[in-house]
Amino acid sequence: MEFMDTARDWVATGPLVLFFFLAGIELRAELIDGSFKKKFSFLIPFFAALGGMLLPAFIYYAIAKGLGAPTSAWGVPMATDLPLALLALTILNTRVSNRIRGFLLALAIADDLGSIVLIALVYHHHIDVARLVISTIMIIVFWKLAPRFPIIAALIALVAWGVFKDSGIHPTVIGVLLGLCINHNESKWLVRKITPLVNYLVIPAFIITTLWIPWNFTMALVTSPIVVALIVARLVGKPLGIYIFGTFAMKIARHKVIAGRDLFLVGTLGTIGLSVSMLFANLAELGQELNGALFGVLITLPLALLLILVSAQILKVSRIQERNQEY
Repeated sequence: MEFMDTARDWVATGPLVLFFFLAGIELRAELIDGSFKKKFSFLIPFFAALGGMLLPAFIYYAIAKGLGAPTSAWGVPMATDLPLALLALTILNTRVSNRIRGFLLALAIADDLGSIVLIALVYHHHIDVARLVISTIMIIVFWKLAPRFPIIAALIALVAWGVFKDSGIHPTVIGVLLGLCINHNESKWLVRKITPLVNYLVIPAFIITTLWIPWNFTMALVTSPIVVALIVARLVGKPLGIYIFGTFAMKIARHKVIAGRDLFLVGTLGTIGLSVSMLFANLAELGQELNGALFGVLITLPLALLLILVSAQILKVSRIQERNQEY
């Protein structure tokens, strides 16, 4: 078990950074040439992510208060796991547009950043400012050198990651920042090289090491207050929060970056949470209720996948009906 704990930490702080590096490259493409090229339009998915964090936390707290579950677990249903959400989106590849993928990408990155900020502020993780300053300088150097001296830039990125990973902020953040420094058109060969490695090695390793923990389940857990509160908060609060806040943000900005029905599908994709949710559960000091919280996270995963499939099917039927009406 100690070996798996070490493996989990290694995957999360090392290879998974490559996934977020690719996500950063893709996000930059969306910001420059994609859905968010209009000024400040990138704030729309960030605002939607805020709703997708606040509403599940509020719903969980209200239900937990009423049923007698520990209210300190309010952070557990908030987080979305970007690797798993994009994996689910890949399964639906033929049914969704690039606009949905771009919005999900920006939203999930904002969600991850929000979770990291919450962990740092609420759970008082020590932040090493000196390491953050050094890594920021190295990221700027990487940005300047990457187009002309890729090998030197790669070495600088590696050192920057080494400095950043002990700063008190999760190193996946530096993956996104480094990816944002890369021009999407100039990095197509890099994306082609890294993508198979991420899809076939990094993500499976991430899933296996996350799930490989000592589970201790009983049938009584299924209907326990904490499990019920977590399921409802995530499956109801997450998609509604994303949809309501995202719709409001688009009205304020007067820029419809995504259709309402597509936004709801993004909201259902946001219900997928695993590793960060488990981290929140472990930090919440739940005592004997920790097992129930972990079970709540796990049981929500297949339910979230079912919700996503149903939403995608409804979206597909709706589009077919629209096309038929046009003829």
